[in-house]
Amino acid sequence: MSQHRSVGPLGSWTRADKICFAIVCLLLSLGAAVTGCAEDGAVSPSVVEISAATEMQGVSEEEAMSQYQRPYGPRAPWNVPVAGLPRHPESDRYRDLLWEDAPSARPGNFNLNFWAYTYPVYYVPDATEEAAVESRRGNLNGQKIPWNPTWEPAPGTDAQIVLLDPRTGREWNFWQVEYRDGTVHASNANLVDGDYRTKEDGFAPSRGIGVQYLAMLVRPEEMQQGEIQHALSMPIRNTDGTHSVPPATKLEHPGRPDGIPEGMRFALQVTDQEIEAWLDSLPPEVAQMRSYARVLANALRDYGWFITDTSGGAHLQHEAWVSAGQEWSAFGLDTVRVGEKEYPRDLADGLIARERIYAIVPSDQYPR
Repeated sequence: MSQHRSVGPLGSWTRADKICFAIVCLLLSLGAAVTGCAEDGAVSPSVVEISAATEMQGVSEEEAMSQYQRPYGPRAPWNVPVAGLPRHPESDRYRDLLWEDAPSARPGNFNLNFWAYTYPVYYVPDATEEAAVESRRGNLNGQKIPWNPTWEPAPGTDAQIVLLDPRTGREWNFWQVEYRDGTVHASNANLVDGDYRTKEDGFAPSRGIGVQYLAMLVRPEEMQQGEIQHALSMPIRNTDGTHSVPPATKLEHPGRPDGIPEGMRFALQVTDQEIEAWLDSLPPEVAQMRSYARVLANALRDYGWFITDTSGGAHLQHEAWVSAGQEWSAFGLDTVRVGEKEYPRDLADGLIARERIYAIVPSDQYPR
């Protein structure tokens, strides 16, 4: 990952190149021009190349990844640390509902998800064409968007994709997406309003909670920085069918039995010493995951997680392997089986304990 290289055609860019592209475009927007970027942010149907004025020599991947900036504004509820936020008056009740009924296999079974039913992330600079959209729902039906036929959704029937334009801050969300015959087919396809770099509210057409897909997603760049500075996303089985709570912008499944409202936030009450003891308890076969595990534990304590969707089990969503597998692998997160456990899927066992979990008031009750 430390290899130095110059920037070539955007279609061959790595994640680090994309980050560098965003920084350069920001500087160039003061007066210079980037070849291949249309005025409205769309890319040319041909393979896009960046002009010689924007070439960067000798930038390492580590240096580029260290320049990653947390998306969304500081007052986006998921970007607000839990320190100083009031506990929910029914914290114990919601904790027990989460522990007993949210997981699938057994109480307290909270998985880490890098594979199916999570979100791959792609970038406009990697697009190789403009493709028409056919979508049953959303605001993109009949529109053309930047696309690359190699982009794959995450496995599973949700088949979702996040597409980002780092130059303009645009974010697209796709659900049940498939590319065929030069057209992007989707059950729901949307250009999210606002700028993902500064936006601080939700977007009702996206997923159960009505908050855009990129929000709360754990990404490899954060591991490189050594800190996740936002709450995580947790879909669960037992979402409530009577109401949701802010930052949720809609009720996903009216009529479901009582459960946990989407938008509910939880966190762990755990000390540094307890985190170290948990790390020491991990099997030696997963020693390479220790750095990641510490970052995760700190995030679950300092930012917690939101209930974001309805699923077959409780899991914390990470950028999908189809777009970030190489980076996750570099952090030692390839699958390892130890007895009946599978890592990193089961890595949170022993960290997320019933007595450590507490619920937080809805985001419209946060102190200002």
